[in-house]
Amino acid sequence: MTSTHLRRLPIIILIYIFIFVPELWATASIDELEKSHLRGDFHTPCFFFQTVNVTADKRFANGSYLHDGVIIPHNLIGVYNYVYKDPVTQTRVAPHLRGCICKLKPCVNFCCPYGQVHNGTDCYDASSELDWPHEINVTLRNGLQKTVDVFEQFAVVPFRPCVSMYALDPTQFPEDEWQMLENGTLYLQAGEMYLTREDFCMMTKVDVNGTNIRYLNPANCEVGSARGTVKIINAYAMLFSIPFMVLTIIVYLAIPELRNQHGKSLVCYLFGLIVGYSLMGASILNVSMDVLGIECKIVGYTCYYSFMSAFFWLNVISFDLWHNFRGTRGINRSLEKKRFIMYSLYSWGIPILFLLATMYVQEYVDIPERLQDDLKPGIGGGHYCWINMDTWAGFVYFFTPILFIMVANIIMFVMTAMKIHRVQNEMARIMAKEDSTRNLKKEKDKFGLFLRLFLVMGVTWSLEIISYFVGSDSKWAKIFYAADICNAVQGFLIFMLFVMKRKVKQLITNRYSSVRETSSNQRQSQYSNRTTTSSMGNLANNVQQSEKPLIRHLESVTSFD
Repeated sequence: MTSTHLRRLPIIILIYIFIFVPELWATASIDELEKSHLRGDFHTPCFFFQTVNVTADKRFANGSYLHDGVIIPHNLIGVYNYVYKDPVTQTRVAPHLRGCICKLKPCVNFCCPYGQVHNGTDCYDASSELDWPHEINVTLRNGLQKTVDVFEQFAVVPFRPCVSMYALDPTQFPEDEWQMLENGTLYLQAGEMYLTREDFCMMTKVDVNGTNIRYLNPANCEVGSARGTVKIINAYAMLFSIPFMVLTIIVYLAIPELRNQHGKSLVCYLFGLIVGYSLMGASILNVSMDVLGIECKIVGYTCYYSFMSAFFWLNVISFDLWHNFRGTRGINRSLEKKRFIMYSLYSWGIPILFLLATMYVQEYVDIPERLQDDLKPGIGGGHYCWINMDTWAGFVYFFTPILFIMVANIIMFVMTAMKIHRVQNEMARIMAKEDSTRNLKKEKDKFGLFLRLFLVMGVTWSLEIISYFVGSDSKWAKIFYAADICNAVQGFLIFMLFVMKRKVKQLITNRYSSVRETSSNQRQSQYSNRTTTSSMGNLANNVQQSEKPLIRHLESVTSFD
């Protein structure tokens, strides 16, 4: 390399940085206080959809920002290097400050920034002489309506949740009648639907000339939006799994060889999934369910208990395998019933404690408003019939106990595998008893089968946990859509794993053949009985016929005497 090239090298590096790494220049403009804020997809204080841009807002000495009359504390300020034009399309931009205002106040989306109107394709500035509306009718919890200032009642977030939207206009179409609830949920009277802020935005209604703005009006996403489509697909996938889980339960209850400790535990595990999947899928598809009603709470709490019970039964399966492999002499069948009772108390009882704790926090604990999203489970709280998975509540109340159970299962499966390896080595050196060898092979088959179950469950739910931390507003979120579908169709996977294997199909064939043979034998026995009865009847008749002359003879002799 010549000296000329060396002299040009710093200039080339500067040009490269200036062109390809513009974020470095944007970051350099952030002062020392903002540099301490969290940044990046994984460590921002809240999801993008809960934030507003506070870069140009007033900042206080303690790091707080004032936005539309709301003071956002320093711990709810983060540096974001991306924005969303819709719920799934992420665009990288220069790092900027955003505040989690939706953690402090109910949020409502505006389709365009306040002071702009939408022309069908984009937002544009309207005439400054127009009288912009700021009042809206809100339906309170007691059913009464109240006119409020939208900026006082809600935190306004400029965000259009869908590309294709339908503007409601009750003045022209009575079926478009709507109500805004005080928590920011939109109720459509015609379809009896409750829409969260992810499915609608408010727009300024203007006349045909565009010179007189009259009122605020909502526009809702058309059916088939990206995020709604994923939820609907998951709901149908859950319902698709249910028949396969029911078939698995029928097979394991019908075959005597499968009604052992492991089989009964599997049946209980599937029962929990069936209840959870049924209610979860139905609640997603039932858009008319009142998110403030008792029905919503019943569905949410029942789903929570069912899923938790299913995971505790998976924990029982892991423990029972480990317990049986502590020795190779087999299971004492006289203790199996007692052990199953203990397992049932554990798997059905412990989730009740989690359920009661969750209900107590949701219904009775007073939590500061700015912490409610993270510490309140959210079930039946006005937005969700399930735990709020957009905040730390999803991790605290659902994923944390699941994570502990999965870690315990991994430890027990590893210990069981190590025990199998040791026993195999011992049997390679010494001659084992035939019954011990047979029992070891039987338990190894069970271990392999339930190990595959754990892998299916462990992988899918592990991806669910990773997806939760990645967040729905990350560019990686789309990758986990497939994991969500696999988790929803696991009933089908379990059916293929536990029923469509060669040994189980052979047991089903043998059971069917045995039933047919028994039925045939019963019919043959009934025919034989009828034949024997008929023969005995004929013999009795013959005896009676032969006795009649003798009786008449004796009577004649007696009368003669």
